[in-house]
Amino acid sequence: MKRAAARWRIRQRLAAQRPRPPAGGTLEKATALARLRRLKQRFARYIGRAYGHLAADCAGCPTPCCADAQFVNVNIARLEAEAMLATLRQSAKRGPEKAREVIARARVAVARYGLTETGDAFEKTYACPLFERGVGCLVHWKAKPAACIQHGCYERWEDLPETGTQRAVERQVAALDEAAYGAPSVWLPIPLWLAKLASEEEGQSPTPSPTSDAAAARQRGYREGRR
Repeated sequence: MKRAAARWRIRQRLAAQRPRPPAGGTLEKATALARLRRLKQRFARYIGRAYGHLAADCAGCPTPCCADAQFVNVNIARLEAEAMLATLRQSAKRGPEKAREVIARARVAVARYGLTETGDAFEKTYACPLFERGVGCLVHWKAKPAACIQHGCYERWEDLPETGTQRAVERQVAALDEAAYGAPSVWLPIPLWLAKLASEEEGQSPTPSPTSDAAAARQRGYREGRR
């Protein structure tokens, strides 16, 4: 009962802290990125405390889920991709060279797995460019998506984390993204967003592809907290 009550209080705190996007997207990107990091770290601490002891240690897994091209279908918002690249570039251990390696892997993944903005992006799977064997997730503590924080290897289905808090966190991510850019958040596969940002930085401006009705419905679902 005490554990359930603690989980409820954390869920209530997370829900209450949902940011309200100001009109016109006037939230500074640096502020949005800082809030995003704190949001993810609170969620990671919650999952670790409440469920971490029930999951197997990913470090000893011979077939990491993150490298399974038939499994990963995580979509993120633009602000999350910005956070990932900033985390890599500002890391004393990684740095700009590692960011370039990740971008190169992201571009390979986009081509190899046919990742586009058309159709339903959630139906596409890929191997994550942010995962390295022997290291794990390169943005584990500072920029990991909520779906990845939530995921773990559990032997019993009853040990799986509840999904309500993840949905609340993703609604907050969408709100921060909208506040930073002044437009509804767009959710795309991790490699696609990383590749798009890199192209923008290089002076290329790819025209957004039209989104199908099914994909548009899934995008709205993220913003409204339904998946």
